[in-house]
Amino acid sequence: MGNEREIKLKVPDDFNLEDYLINNGGKLIKKEKQIDIYLDFDDLRIKSSGSALRLRISDKNYFITFKGPQKKDIVKNRDEYEVKVSDYEQTLKIFESIGIKEKFRIIKNRSTVRFNGLNFEVDDVEGLGKFVEIEVKSDKEIEQVKKIIEIAGIEWNPILKGYAELKVKK
Repeated sequence: MGNEREIKLKVPDDFNLEDYLINNGGKLIKKEKQIDIYLDFDDLRIKSSGSALRLRISDKNYFITFKGPQKKDIVKNRDEYEVKVSDYEQTLKIFESIGIKEKFRIIKNRSTVRFNGLNFEVDDVEGLGKFVEIEVKSDKEIEQVKKIIEIAGIEWNPILKGYAELKVKK
């Protein structure tokens, strides 16, 4: 995978961004429930370094993801490595055997809508509210997203923290 640049924005709870995008030419790609299990040592050394280790349960697929610390940028920008695993329970046991345990879970319903050549991942996150994440490859795409978001009436205020950090802060 390597480097990930992503725009994350808070969506007002009373605004249906998924419907807005679809009604303006977007196409619903998929809907899924995701359970993200964040893992760390007891001394929280992974989190303390600004990184995250996550096991994602998405339908019947399981992924281990490591995200490095945030790089200096106007959007979320960090190294990311992900691998699919076949058995999440055994994967958790392997991590627990070396002292890496579940610290908390983020549960969300995600809708992915393809709009103007970009995937808008609209998330309803338990205990945190609604957000949208859009992976971008260039500053030009950032400007494109900014226009779309402002036309939709959503405040342009990119969030550099992940859901795990937002939940811990809350």
